[in-house]
Amino acid sequence: MQQVKYGLKTKIVLLILIFFAVSLCDAVVFSAPKKSKSVSVSSNKKKKEIISKNKSSNKSQYSKKEITSKNKSFQKSKYSKSAKKKRKPKIYVRKVALNEISILETKKLAEGVEYKKVQFGKDPLKIIAHLVEADFDSTQNKVCVLKARNNVTGLDYLKNIYDDYHFELTRIYEGDLLALVNANFWSAYLNYPIGLLISDGEVISMKKYKEWSSVLFDKENRPYIDNFELFGEIIFPNKERIEIDNVNKRTENDNVVVYNKYFGDSLPKIYVRDLEKMVEQTIKNMTLGQNDLDTFEIEIDTNQVRNQILKELQYESKEYSTIKYAFQYLEKPIINERVKVKLLQIDTGVVAIPSDGFVLSLPLDFKRSRWKVGDVAELFFYTNKLRYIEFENGVSGTPRLVRKGVARHEAYQEGSRGYRFIGAQLPRTCLGTNMSKTKLYLIYVETSRSSGSLGANLTQLATIAKKLGCYDAVNLDGGGSSSMVINGEKVAGNGNSNGRKISVAIGVLKNSK
Repeated sequence: MQQVKYGLKTKIVLLILIFFAVSLCDAVVFSAPKKSKSVSVSSNKKKKEIISKNKSSNKSQYSKKEITSKNKSFQKSKYSKSAKKKRKPKIYVRKVALNEISILETKKLAEGVEYKKVQFGKDPLKIIAHLVEADFDSTQNKVCVLKARNNVTGLDYLKNIYDDYHFELTRIYEGDLLALVNANFWSAYLNYPIGLLISDGEVISMKKYKEWSSVLFDKENRPYIDNFELFGEIIFPNKERIEIDNVNKRTENDNVVVYNKYFGDSLPKIYVRDLEKMVEQTIKNMTLGQNDLDTFEIEIDTNQVRNQILKELQYESKEYSTIKYAFQYLEKPIINERVKVKLLQIDTGVVAIPSDGFVLSLPLDFKRSRWKVGDVAELFFYTNKLRYIEFENGVSGTPRLVRKGVARHEAYQEGSRGYRFIGAQLPRTCLGTNMSKTKLYLIYVETSRSSGSLGANLTQLATIAKKLGCYDAVNLDGGGSSSMVINGEKVAGNGNSNGRKISVAIGVLKNSK
């Protein structure tokens, strides 16, 4: 192999190139990372970090905006809903000059009973009130409290209640049913009247509601308005007393309950409509699949099916397992006076409720006493106030409108907070009396486009009641329930021909006996 010879210059150049090559390698291996870390790489990293931060900040700013807008919309929707709940509805009350009073119509219904149609204010700001004024001091007129369908949970139109009772009351008292208005509020789902309810001495509803007012009428038809409570007990010959928890309604398993004719014909109650539907469906199921090719025909006894279903319903009823004592009144029932009653029957099954008596229902674990059929006991219902007065009829309402001549509603004191109930101009019904309690005022305020009547809020109603003669007054069920019937005809009302079904009516009866 031939050896290549280099000159001096060439060797020097090669040495320089080798030196630079080694230096470059050192720079790449050692120096470059240090420089890049301190200068180029760090600057690039910072740039990247700045860019990434900007991006993230932009992203976070965007998301914050988005979240903020979402939160705002969420909070808006959230708080708007709560605001809707908390915010008082806008109710525009039109002021009416209640001192400007005009009598539009007057009609004598009977001796001591007069109807008036009264206008407060002037067109277009006016309120029309219908008034029945009954004087009980020197007449034989009588207060009557009527339960819709003669049942504790019954509801009907006021006109229908008038028609249902008119003939019977006319036959008994040889008079005439002159006027009716709606009375107690009632539960929207269970249809039970709210508050105390007494008709001709019999308690239909016993429990007071909140601090609501009640109107109790004595045997001379004098009305007393107060926050009454009602208590009851039955006293046996051995002086044993049983406290009555409720009337016509069981709320607890261990309650002692009195059931009278307003509950139904029997205890447990038999729901005829439901029973008939069950009978119909059962027979349908029994004949299902039968056709003309069958060689035999199933013989079905409808009464047998009905009785069998009835037994099943009885077992399901809470009242089926209670001890029942059926009593007959020996005296006319009255409040704040002991009434003699006779024990007719003791049973745990289905017991007929006497039309002139009641059934006392006791829990099975109640301590049994030596009561026997034929025993004479005493039924005693009494009030927390004015116990020395015997009361015959009673209704409940809220709030008190006039107290001792001062027109100021007491809605808040009695537990009512509804802004619309208190402040809106609505159809209203109220009841009042004069200072000597010899007169009864039944007042119905209409809301009608045809007549231009605005309706009244509770403040206006209190003023109207006082101006029409009330020394004491209380509000009754109102709105769509408000109505008045005079001599069988409904007076001009809120635009609905029948109004709304109601639970209780109170009125004036001409008594010719």
